[in-house]
Amino acid sequence: MSRHICRSLAAILVVTLLMILTAVPVLAFDARSGMAVTVASGEVVDDDLYVAAETIIIDGTVDGDLWAAGNTITVNGIVNGSVMAAGRIVNINGDITHAVRAVAETININGDVGGDVITGCGNVNIASTARVGGDLLFGADIAGIDGPIEGNIKGSGSEVTLSNGVNGNVELEVESLTILSTANIGGDLSYTSEEEADIQSGAQIAGVTTHKLPEVKKDGAKIFPFILFFGALGKVLNFLMALVTGLVIIFLAPKKLTSITDAIGTRPGPSAGWGALIVFVTPIAAVLVCFTIIGIPVGLITLALYGIALYIAQIPVGLFIGRLIIGRFRVVEGKAIMVGALAIGLAILKLLSLIPYFGVVVGVAVVIFGLGAVVAADRKRRAETKETASA
Repeated sequence: MSRHICRSLAAILVVTLLMILTAVPVLAFDARSGMAVTVASGEVVDDDLYVAAETIIIDGTVDGDLWAAGNTITVNGIVNGSVMAAGRIVNINGDITHAVRAVAETININGDVGGDVITGCGNVNIASTARVGGDLLFGADIAGIDGPIEGNIKGSGSEVTLSNGVNGNVELEVESLTILSTANIGGDLSYTSEEEADIQSGAQIAGVTTHKLPEVKKDGAKIFPFILFFGALGKVLNFLMALVTGLVIIFLAPKKLTSITDAIGTRPGPSAGWGALIVFVTPIAAVLVCFTIIGIPVGLITLALYGIALYIAQIPVGLFIGRLIIGRFRVVEGKAIMVGALAIGLAILKLLSLIPYFGVVVGVAVVIFGLGAVVAADRKRRAETKETASA
């Protein structure tokens, strides 16, 4: 019975991979993973490239799209499609024919992007050597836009500086906006801020400049306690449901759950990489598979399993946190101790999720590490089995 339950736990990810493979007639791709993945200078990847690794360096040419998830992602070569990247630091130094979509702590663009740049990050830097052929849409803390933008700019941030040409309109929601003397805006400038923008002498704005003040929500203080109460109540119910789900898994497949939990601590890089790849690729592949011979049912089933996987991902992460705490006082062995550790871990996760903005970051991290640990644990088990067989 336990063996069948173990297989069921991995079924979600297996179906996801099978779904991607069945989409090959529509979406051919090359998948690579490891601690470090490099496409060397002179190497040509003829299809879309999917990469999950701690460090990713693209010095060669990718004729399709590049999907990358890792800690540091650097593109020095040529990508003839779009770039979709999730990492801590993303450096775009080469030429991108289509669009760049990135989620990172820092993104640096020094090369030529033929299409749009869509990014959410802490810092975004468009160097003077860069060129964006489409629109720039961003959400960042600090943004420095030194290269020319052929389309429009729309974004929000704490500090935004513009020093080069923009052919279209600029629409921003900021705390501080600086337009340097070298800037040239071909359309309108509209910004929402409590402070007047610092528009230096010599800056050219062809259209209308509009300054809007942020809206003040007068009733926010009155309804906040009620929102907090119902939000906390929902978290309690969610906690109880997750705990019950974890209890079932612990009593039916404790060894499998333990190995997945161990992978979060022993293989954090691969867990994060594989998790990010699954989170971002699965919905897109599910939609694409609806246009293949297999049809809509497989895509809908995959999306349903994907939703279940997102929910279950919190179980190994919660157990990992609880084990870290209890492990300081005693050995975490046995189902009863695992249940206690899971309860502590899930409670901490629910409390963190109540924190505005930070709770969203925690939720995304939980899903990425929880899903990725399943793949990391399975790959480790396969490697150990292969080594044992060869020995």
